Amino acid sequence: MKFASFNLFQYVAPEYYWYKREPRASYTEAEWIQKQAWISQRLSLMDADVIGFQEVFSFAALQQLCAEVGYPYFAIVDQPATLPEDPQVFISSIVALASRFPLNNIRSVPLDPAVQTELFLPDGFQFSRLPVCAEVETPLLGEVTVYVLHLKSKRAASLDISYQDEIPWEERGRDTLLRLSRANVASLLQRGAEASLVYHRVSHDLTPHRQRQIVVLGDLNDDQHSTPFEALSMQEKIYAIGGIEQEAWPEDFIPKLHDYRLSDSFRIAPTTRQTVRPFTHIHHGAGSCLDHILVSNALNPQNGRAVAEVMDYQVWNQHLDHDGVPNRLQSDHGQVCITLIPTHDRANEPQLGRPIKYRDAKQLATRQDFIDLAGGIYQSSKHFRQWSSADKWDNFWSFFFDTAYGWIPSIYGSSPVDELYQKQQHSIEHIIPLDFLDRYLAYTHQPRHVRNGATTNPLNFAPSERGLNAKRSNFAFDFDGDKIVRPFNLDLHPETFDSTGFDAEHEWVIPSRNRGDVARALLYMLLVYGIDELYERHIDKLVHWAKIDAPSAWEIAYNQWVYGRLGIRNPLIDTPDKVLPLLNNKELMHAMVLKSNKAQRQI
Repeated sequence: MKFASFNLFQYVAPEYYWYKREPRASYTEAEWIQKQAWISQRLSLMDADVIGFQEVFSFAALQQLCAEVGYPYFAIVDQPATLPEDPQVFISSIVALASRFPLNNIRSVPLDPAVQTELFLPDGFQFSRLPVCAEVETPLLGEVTVYVLHLKSKRAASLDISYQDEIPWEERGRDTLLRLSRANVASLLQRGAEASLVYHRVSHDLTPHRQRQIVVLGDLNDDQHSTPFEALSMQEKIYAIGGIEQEAWPEDFIPKLHDYRLSDSFRIAPTTRQTVRPFTHIHHGAGSCLDHILVSNALNPQNGRAVAEVMDYQVWNQHLDHDGVPNRLQSDHGQVCITLIPTHDRANEPQLGRPIKYRDAKQLATRQDFIDLAGGIYQSSKHFRQWSSADKWDNFWSFFFDTAYGWIPSIYGSSPVDELYQKQQHSIEHIIPLDFLDRYLAYTHQPRHVRNGATTNPLNFAPSERGLNAKRSNFAFDFDGDKIVRPFNLDLHPETFDSTGFDAEHEWVIPSRNRGDVARALLYMLLVYGIDELYERHIDKLVHWAKIDAPSAWEIAYNQWVYGRLGIRNPLIDTPDKVLPLLNNKELMHAMVLKSNKAQRQI
């Protein structure tokens, strides 16, 4: 399911005005048709299921537009105000909520007495724009509580003043600076108070049910480093509670504390790791992020008890500085959109290693045959980053200390694994890197247990020297036989290391002695997890490596060890009579060929 926040920029039907009766504060019929068409097109492209709108004046027109494009459910809790002396001039906007699914218990946010008292808010305090809150009855996630916000802007209203001609310019300038100083603080106080009031209501919602799914959609008129943002998310670290420091807190308390916090969807979405936060607004040539989507801990991928999770985060901002169309005919904000998927059905949780039907029915049948032959798609309740030393020993290292398997070298080098382990220079190398697996499987919306299983699948592991593992990091492998321009020879028995390192394109060159090991792991992971990120020549190269470097005795023994423990195996690690028919099956092997222009995620 998708949720989006959409600031419409002065959504005012023709013959009405925003703030002042002047031509530039209104739309002609032709301009309105163009703006309506752009909004409809953007809604279609985003394909969100639930949308929070800001800067709404002509709400009836917006409700009609939403109904026409597939959003029959619509909610507001306030009416836009107009000038008393001129009802065609709007002076305050409202927010709105549109949904493909039914909305229940439509309401706003009340004034919390504790906030009013401690922040010295006046008796007549009001939100600059009343938030909308409602329960959305979704078929995929169940009930989701949605808030739509538009916090007070930074605009200094007190600067809207004219001076008598006899007032000297020096005095006018001084007075303007004084007013601006007060107005900036007044706006911050209003915005901060609004944020705190919403957080208090969210906390109230979570008190009886900490696993409640809550999504906050809004133009906060501030970035993620601001005080209002912090007052709403409450992610700042707490060092003491009631004078008691963290070391003395109950053991199970910290997870409960997270249940009352809201998470920034950009920071927790797997697809945004190592990316710069996109801007949603441009002011005087500088981009910033004013539009945000926050979620409760029940929707946080980092929460092991989450009932659903943020899988993707997008900002639609291309129109702001590229298309040459005035913002008033589109919007002066980018739209933020997130994708949520359920984690798993705990009542019907599949067993680890048990075959499951692959999600994409368009995949070749031969790929499904391979999955079945491999024992299914491995699943796990833990991500690799949650593994303890004991987990790593039980699921990997313990294999290497049975002498019946003989001398076992590390990947990329030739140092024996037992010596690396003895000298604490050992490391588990993921052939397909963790970060890639997290991003790709999130992008394809794989269930949590499948994604976790990919990161802990021991058939993607290889024993490595810690330094070489760190050097390779998540850089792509070289498939072209390039020469090494940056070799890495380490202190531990340097004479035993084969040449390995980076080529001129900064790709990692695999030593010839273990190219088959790497190829078999790559082909297995690509087929089982439906990863179509390599070109045909890359697949052919991997097949060639797997043929000329047959599985060693220890590799076959390791495959059997994994199968005995988890019920999964790599069919490419077996005797030649069983492996060659698979490698020669071009229909099977080329099922992994890149099908679209996604090379930026290439392994």
